Amino acid sequence: MPIMPHKNSPGPAIAVCRGIPTKHMSVIYFIRHGQASFASEDYDRLSALGHVQSEILGKYLARLEISFHGVYTGTLRRQRETAQAVLAHMPRAAGLSVVETEGLDEYDSEGVISSQLPAMIEEDPRFAQDARHMEERRSFQRVFEGAMLRWASGRHDRPGVESWAGFSNRVRGEIRRIMQENGRHKSIAVFTSGGPICASVQMALGITAETAVRLNWQIMNTSVSEFKYNDTGIFMASFNSVHHLRLERRPELLTYR
Repeated sequence: MPIMPHKNSPGPAIAVCRGIPTKHMSVIYFIRHGQASFASEDYDRLSALGHVQSEILGKYLARLEISFHGVYTGTLRRQRETAQAVLAHMPRAAGLSVVETEGLDEYDSEGVISSQLPAMIEEDPRFAQDARHMEERRSFQRVFEGAMLRWASGRHDRPGVESWAGFSNRVRGEIRRIMQENGRHKSIAVFTSGGPICASVQMALGITAETAVRLNWQIMNTSVSEFKYNDTGIFMASFNSVHHLRLERRPELLTYR
């Protein structure tokens, strides 16, 4: 299926849709990528398990006879590989073009960590020990969480590193364009990462940046979050569903990273 560049165009304003009937609204399915290759030389590719997770989701959506009017993905390899694996198992997606756009890319976590870590160590020397053992999941998670929360606060922005506000605005702009391009009564798939999904939740529900970042840590690989929208706003209908994986009754399929 061809990959096409995304068009830049203005879109409707974003609003929280409270008390609005959703029966005739369009739907966006936000799908997080499958498990990537953590602790390898190239994180930005699906692991063998990530491919399996994606294939299971594709077969599940096919059984539900879900079809898409449009499909979008970020430019990162793990996002594109997930889209390809899912759509390959959906007969209704045959011949459907996939729009690739940087607006759906994840934030630069390595850049965020490297920009925040020196000050973190100065404030709490215990982070120095964790920084020496980043290949260990617990050490990585402590550093990662601390850096992300500092970054999201907006009080520690660094030159050359996209701020949370800049990242969130980038994602919001992309979602506006997707909404505007597709209009009413459409079903859209967005293959992306945890950060853009949480920025979209923040957009729909008005939660704080810190809450959005904490929410990101709960998003599972190949989870599906469903949003509905119309001309006036966007509404979150479901979040972080991995029913397709739970049906397999294989605990190893349930991963966060």
